[in-house]
Amino acid sequence: MIKRVLLITCLLLLTSCNMYTINNLPLEEIINRNIASINELDNVNNKGYRYYLPVGFNIELDEDYNQVIISKGNKYYLNIDIVSYYYKNEMTTSSSPNDYKFYKFNNKEKTGYLKIIKNNDNFFIELCYNYAIIEVEVEEKDINYAVSRSISILNSIKYNDLVISNIIGNNEIDSSETIYEIPSPENKDDSKNILEYIEPSQLKDE
Repeated sequence: MIKRVLLITCLLLLTSCNMYTINNLPLEEIINRNIASINELDNVNNKGYRYYLPVGFNIELDEDYNQVIISKGNKYYLNIDIVSYYYKNEMTTSSSPNDYKFYKFNNKEKTGYLKIIKNNDNFFIELCYNYAIIEVEVEEKDINYAVSRSISILNSIKYNDLVISNIIGNNEIDSSETIYEIPSPENKDDSKNILEYIEPSQLKDE
């Protein structure tokens, strides 16, 4: 009984220390620490790729290369771009004066970027790395958590070259353009959550 209590106490202390560190680290350092680490674990297998989904995350919608994942009531939109992976096309974006945060990074041949835009009281996060993108909108207090978990997911993605080669070769996907294309409204109401415009049906491959 005493051993069990000590074990639970240690786990709680370790978790608290970990959260304290994450909440006080700069976003750049959170990203750099994650991409420098090697994660061989995976618990999600899909068509041509696999990855590790952290504790506290659940998949709500799975449409092959587009998934909606939930954690703490927030929806994370994950897009796997196997076309860019297959052709080794760099996924890029540009910064703008309205960015709350913009950070480009790389680890050897892999490149990525973090783009955060303030949307009223919330913050829209777009994180790209390892030929995949995660988008989520959170409150300011959850930014570090969202970025740390998102980069952990992206860093853990492992691609199956044989499966992807067959998919591209059999024209199951239009390889002339990237899969990743989040629709945007013509007349955006700034009072709405950015991700409210992305319906699950719009996340399907076209």
